Formats: sequence, C-alpha cells, structure tokens
Amino acid sequence: MDSSITSIFFSLISLISPLFVFIASCYYISKNVKVDAILLFIGSGVALLLNVFYSVVMPYLVQNSGMPVSEVTRYYTILGVISFIAGLCFATGLFLLIYNTVNKKNIAPHQFPINNDQSIG
Repeated sequence: MDSSITSIFFSLISLISPLFVFIASCYYISKNVKVDAILLFIGSGVALLLNVFYSVVMPYLVQNSGMPVSEVTRYYTILGVISFIAGLCFATGLFLLIYNTVNKKNIAPHQFPINNDQSIG
C-alpha cells in the first residue's frame, strides 16, 4: 500500500512544471488575447492533458486491464503525434511572443525624446 502511494506521488511530481506553464499561459491569454497567446494556451493545455494521461491513466490501464503490447504501442503512437502537434503550437506561440516583444523594444526607444541633461550625476 505504501509503495503504491509513493509511486503515485512521484508520478504526480512530473505534472508540476506543465501545470505551471499552463497557468502562465492562462494568465497571458487573460491579459492579451492574440495569436501567440492562443497558441501557447493550446500547446500547454494539450501537453498538460497528455502528461496526465502518460503519468496517471496509462499506467493504470496497463496494470489493471492487462493491455497487450500492440495496443499500448498504438496509444503511444497516437499520443506522440498529438504531442508533436501540441509542441509545434507552443513553440510557434513562443517564437511569435519573442518576435513581437523584440520588435516592441526596437520601436519603443524612438517614441521617447533623448534626455541630453548633463547636470544630473
């Protein structure tokens, strides 16, 4: 009994980082609904769901239902393709966010006058 609780606890630890990324994506999309926020939200949400499936659901199904190896392989193949698409969505959203942030920083200095006051300091 104690061994199963420990194994469940250690399998749930792997869900902490995807959960934090999903929460950050939810916060970002609540503040700014743009394409990059939507892609980050979709990518992190699907990744979190797949991580739950890999960590909790799949071991439960394999242990309790005695799934044959061919069926387990089929599930992992399908989930691998879905995970790849989710990763592409997240990476695209992240690159769009970085690109937009870098472009804003390049434009922002030109909007403010240069301070030529040499009397300070």
